[in-house]
Amino acid sequence: MPNELTDQTDSHDAGGNAHGGASPLRTELTEHLPFSVSSVALGLTVAGIICALVPEGAASHSAFGAGPAGPLFHLFHPSHTFFSAAATTAMFWRYDRKLWLAVLIGMIGAVGVCGISDILMPYAAQVVLQVFGRVTGELHLHICVIEEPGLVLPFAVAGVFVGLGAARTVGRSTLFSHSLHVFTSTMASIFYLIGPFDRLAWIDSLGLVFVFVIAAVMIPCCLSDIVFPLAATKSVRHRMYHGGDSHDGST
Repeated sequence: MPNELTDQTDSHDAGGNAHGGASPLRTELTEHLPFSVSSVALGLTVAGIICALVPEGAASHSAFGAGPAGPLFHLFHPSHTFFSAAATTAMFWRYDRKLWLAVLIGMIGAVGVCGISDILMPYAAQVVLQVFGRVTGELHLHICVIEEPGLVLPFAVAGVFVGLGAARTVGRSTLFSHSLHVFTSTMASIFYLIGPFDRLAWIDSLGLVFVFVIAAVMIPCCLSDIVFPLAATKSVRHRMYHGGDSHDGST
């Protein structure tokens, strides 16, 4: 096994011991959650400022409601896919150096989980808000990877290769990429969710929007960036199910 992998694993095990011998999964979740919550709060603020600055009657994508939501969703959703692929791949590559599996994990974690976070969960939130009378009109389920694959897949592929390189060269690359991932996910989820609203009408439902965005961002992003890649690595599975340290990062 390469010495650099042993050094990385030993270093991270030392960090785990600093947390009272916590497992890699628990350590990563503990370190990432504060950044995730902060990114959600910041994203809501930025989204409100953007919506306030966009002129009335600005052009919008036909699949969305009035205002800037459509174009901005199509800006942040591919960016989210890129950072998700980078974060997921870097997390897996930190513990396991199987290249083909790292690429597969990165692509699935990006395209699949980003679709859940940015589209399916905000759409479910729209349905709930419609039931409570906060949203009127017809809702549209717009799945980018099916309807516009050229908008999403290039970002996912690029993110995988960036994740492979960053895990080798950038200190705390998983924390950095996860923070950017959560921020872009927040923006994409918000702009999809607020599509049926008028430009600033969603602020009247800010409490509900805040709760829905936290769910849409925290659950899929932490699963994609942390739980999914760690559960797929041999060394972490060994520690989770058998206890003790394992320095075997490859077959």
